Amino acid sequence: MARTTARAAKKKAATKAPAAKTAAKTTAAEAVVEEVKEAVVKEVEEKKEKVVDADIKEVAAAAKETVKDTGAKVVDKAKEVTKKVEKTVKEKVAEVKAAVAEPEVYVQYQGNESDLAAITARIKKQYVEEGHKESDIKSLKIYLKPEDASAYYVINDNNSGKIFLF
Repeated sequence: MARTTARAAKKKAATKAPAAKTAAKTTAAEAVVEEVKEAVVKEVEEKKEKVVDADIKEVAAAAKETVKDTGAKVVDKAKEVTKKVEKTVKEKVAEVKAAVAEPEVYVQYQGNESDLAAITARIKKQYVEEGHKESDIKSLKIYLKPEDASAYYVINDNNSGKIFLF
């Protein structure tokens, strides 16, 4: 019986050996399949990232164009509004100037008459004839003295003089 058992064991081992070889081949094939699968997944993910990046770039370009168009529209609208505001401000300034018109002041004494605008013009003319510039006048004070028929003036708190009223 010992012989039969040894033979039977050999047969069993012989039948198991191809199964072990097959199992080893199956495991190696599964490993290769797994490697290929990982490589394919990696490649698909890279392509997916490229497609997503391309989509992002397209969206960014479209957004940039939209911003440019919107920005140009905003600038144009701002220019229109600025022009309207400037026009309105000029009109209001003109109205205010008209409302605050310079009064006409006349000096009458013993049948003689002179207006303040003419007196002021003569004072400025005399100041320029003395060698000064009219644009240098920062302040002008006029003192009317009809009993002397004179107007005394002080320009810029340091130049003074006298003109005749009539």
